[in-house]
Amino acid sequence: MRRLLLPALAAASLALGACGYFYPFADDRARAAVEAMNLTDVHLTRTMLGLNCSKSDKIYYKFTAHNLRGQEIHGVVCMSYLKGATVRITG
Repeated sequence: MRRLLLPALAAASLALGACGYFYPFADDRARAAVEAMNLTDVHLTRTMLGLNCSKSDKIYYKFTAHNLRGQEIHGVVCMSYLKGATVRITG
């Protein structure tokens, strides 16, 4: 049983790393992209599914924020390793 545990853990961490889940500085890039749209009180949630993102994106966030009028905005941030962040407003 122990012989199978180590390879399984190594495979799981490799898979999560390949999909961008352990990419450093992703939180800062996502927050900066949302704040560049003059949105405040940004709350980010990392997700594994990027349904609103393109196939080339590997890192996904959902967010809620407030615009200058104080209205709550919902959206997603889609990123990849070698490109900038794309912010999409969903509601």
